[in-house]
Amino acid sequence: KWLKSSTSVRYAYSDTKVTFGSGQGGVGRLVKLIPTMTGNPVTDQVVDANGNYGYYDKNASAVRDNENVYYNSKMKDNKNIGQSLIGSTSLEITPAKGLSIKTNFGINFGTSAGYDFSPYNDIVPTTRLASYSQRSNNSFEWLWENTATYSNTFGFHKLDIMAGVSAQENTSRNMSASGSGLTTDGLRNISSLKTYTAAGNNQTWSMASQFARLTYKFQEKYIVTGTVRRDGSSRFADGKKYGIFPSISGAWRIKEESFLKDVNAISNLKLRASYGEAGNQNIGLFQYQSSYTTGTATANKGYVFGDTKTYVDGLALAYLPNPDLKWETSIQKDFGVDFGFFDNKLSFTADYFIKESKNFLLNIQMPAQTGFTQATRNVGSVRNTGFEFVANYQNNDNKFKYGINVNLTTVKNKIEELAPGQNQVSNLQSLEFPTTTSGNASWAVFSMSKVGGSIGEFYGFQTDGIIQSQAEIDALNANAKTKNGSNVYYIASGTAPGDRKFKDQDGNGMITDADRVNIGSPMPKFYGGFNLNGEYENFDFNIFFNYSVGNKILNYVKRNLTSMGGNGSVGLENVSTDFYNNRWTVNNPTNEYSRAVWSDVNGNSRVSDAFVEDGSYLKLKNIEVGYTLPSKLTKKASISKLRILASVQNLLTITKYSGQDPEIGQSASGSGGVAGGVTASGIDVGIYPYSKFFSMGLNLQF
Repeated sequence: KWLKSSTSVRYAYSDTKVTFGSGQGGVGRLVKLIPTMTGNPVTDQVVDANGNYGYYDKNASAVRDNENVYYNSKMKDNKNIGQSLIGSTSLEITPAKGLSIKTNFGINFGTSAGYDFSPYNDIVPTTRLASYSQRSNNSFEWLWENTATYSNTFGFHKLDIMAGVSAQENTSRNMSASGSGLTTDGLRNISSLKTYTAAGNNQTWSMASQFARLTYKFQEKYIVTGTVRRDGSSRFADGKKYGIFPSISGAWRIKEESFLKDVNAISNLKLRASYGEAGNQNIGLFQYQSSYTTGTATANKGYVFGDTKTYVDGLALAYLPNPDLKWETSIQKDFGVDFGFFDNKLSFTADYFIKESKNFLLNIQMPAQTGFTQATRNVGSVRNTGFEFVANYQNNDNKFKYGINVNLTTVKNKIEELAPGQNQVSNLQSLEFPTTTSGNASWAVFSMSKVGGSIGEFYGFQTDGIIQSQAEIDALNANAKTKNGSNVYYIASGTAPGDRKFKDQDGNGMITDADRVNIGSPMPKFYGGFNLNGEYENFDFNIFFNYSVGNKILNYVKRNLTSMGGNGSVGLENVSTDFYNNRWTVNNPTNEYSRAVWSDVNGNSRVSDAFVEDGSYLKLKNIEVGYTLPSKLTKKASISKLRILASVQNLLTITKYSGQDPEIGQSASGSGGVAGGVTASGIDVGIYPYSKFFSMGLNLQF
């Protein structure tokens, strides 16, 4: 056949109601509710048997606010409807032997619309008007790829050549509006709001690429492959749009050599080596050119005229442009070996890799005189090295067929360079080192990435037990005064027995920000998974585990549930039962928990190793069992295959971690007041744990 074509279309629809979000603003708020609500004279319960809802006394400044989160969850109406359409069509022609030309065009269209409605708060009518927000998001992306492939064999030589071009464009439009003061709960639209604000944006980005690949094989023993890509992105200025990324790999199939060809026990032995470059263009749009934002003069975006100070809206530069931005580049070298024994019934793969990334696209701190706090620059380099191992055993000799697959990966991460004159990055949000005060504000810096260290290491204070007596405090204060003069405290005036003691790293007798050190890393010593599968007659099963060993978790949830207050403007909140029962008291001089105190002058809840835990785990991620009906039954209905299946996900987790789920990954940006991103790995801010998910289904083939 000289002509082939194919088309595929997939449509998806979702209708979602969300009551709580993740982080401290969602399920974390519910956990920290104080169960006794004294503001309602009718009931002090969250909800009583008669359906009355409680609330907190607004005048009780020790309490966070008077919201009843359970009531809000029952009364709120939040909905989001999403639709997506993904389609592709391809055409392939073979004009001559060994030559094929293929074109493929695909689209991805997505739309979502939703609203959030909070009714008039009739249990505390003076505190909140009915509010309503509405949003709409639309995106359309197309990708067009064209390739030509030529393959031929000349005696012992085999040659494969591929060349192609691709173009891609993405357009998105977003609009939102929100406000309060609905005339009636039944009229849920923006025009019915007493006050509202609106926002929206349209944006487009595009890419164009050219690529080629050549593979040469000699006697199926020696294999060499070379590729090159030239990628262009609209995110960079003219002259910087394109990056060229070559790669080359080689393999030696030792099994095909005469000295091993007749060794039946060895079915495969191959050595591999490769070198490759890849690019990253993940930055905001048009940061290479000036962009302006509108606003009022009071927001430093407008003008003031005359003696009467007439304010006029205007434009202001949104950010500091950088026309020199270019592609971030990663270079990876890989050396590997493949073993196969007994017709590949038993096989092993081992790889050693070196990955070097340079010219990171990062936001760096700018001098104050520029008028901007930060700007995007190409800075820094990071080196990752590690091993990957895979072992596989497959037995198909009997009626009961089964297989076992195990994989393990180790990675060592090292920062080799940051911006000129910088050797550390706090939270990787900007190249700066902000100072903090004791206690709450120290959570502004929870990780530090230093030259010579790894990305996102937890950064805080090392604890040294709990202060047990006033005499211990007096001795610490006396030592501080001896070293630093009069009226100097070890940590703070008001520190009392039951407060945490922190290690004085610099030996000056005082606890200051300079005493913060590396208190753990979210990077595991090794991680991986293993899979078990089997078949017996018409039955089959698959079991998958994953694991992580040696990684640490900074438990922000534990910090909040083991402190009575000290959360900035937030007042008193609930605590965990374990903290309540085991906190330090005169009659319980423990070294586990500090005392219960609202005014935390000692900073017991600051970032410290008291909240760092072992995050190692073994998790049963998925079990699937299936049964395939005999073909003699399904053929009568013109069905070639019918398989019934049942599965369960996240059934079991084995871990020492005290939180809900050790598999937390990266915290979303802004969750719980903790910044997100790569250096928020291992920060537990109260995200939803993975749910146990049970499902049944059918697989049909015609």
